[in-house]
Amino acid sequence: MKKAHSHISIDYYSYISGLSNWNTMYKVIFSLGALITVIAVNTVAVSVVTIAFMLYLNIGVGKIHGMDYLKLLWLPAAFILLGGLAIMVQFGKGTDSLFAIRFFWTKLYITKDTLALGINTALKAFAAISAFYMVTLSTPMGEIISVFKKVHVPVIILELMHLIYRYIFILFDTNKAQREAAKSRNGYCDLATSLRTFSSEAANLFVLSMKKADMYYDAMEARGYDGELNFWEEKKVLTRRQLGYLLMYLLLLIPAFIMGK
Repeated sequence: MKKAHSHISIDYYSYISGLSNWNTMYKVIFSLGALITVIAVNTVAVSVVTIAFMLYLNIGVGKIHGMDYLKLLWLPAAFILLGGLAIMVQFGKGTDSLFAIRFFWTKLYITKDTLALGINTALKAFAAISAFYMVTLSTPMGEIISVFKKVHVPVIILELMHLIYRYIFILFDTNKAQREAAKSRNGYCDLATSLRTFSSEAANLFVLSMKKADMYYDAMEARGYDGELNFWEEKKVLTRRQLGYLLMYLLLLIPAFIMGK
């Protein structure tokens, strides 16, 4: 049985995923199509089918460990659940409410309509994220940028996108090394020490990030950077098996669409 990884790196999963050999343009179109469908149809059943099918593609076909996938969903899930809760809960007298509690001089209550709206919105957001995870967890950033180039997205936007993406991981690794060094020196033994350590880390991270930026630019120039980033792209054939998964998804959507009407 595969073990969950102790680290989370989207870039890492994009290389080990079983979907990484799929045609990149096909994956982007599949993901965007699923996203547009979820938004346009606006039913719980379609959102649930999309979440379940993308879960199957990433874990069942892509062979990403289930715990790793859940960890990646955890951060957006926290925002989505809080957002869904904010939609459900209303202030006022709470007439015809399903649930109500007194809150100072007023009441917090949930009605049948706000409950349905909150669940539908949260599931729709989960479905949208699941659809994008199908691409991002199976496709290196260079290949995604190549797809954007083919649809004539401005080069300056693509370069900024790539540099910001790469720089997130550089800062993440630098901060991780800083935290481990601080922990080994009891830098987080109590609240006051933790605050001092955190402020020192933030200041050092800014200085190190400037140095890393210079090093990164020198490395790009050493590799022939002349103002335009070029990425090597492996030719990946669109197969019948890949199209079969799209057909399977569409067949599952039909009963979900009928149920949602």
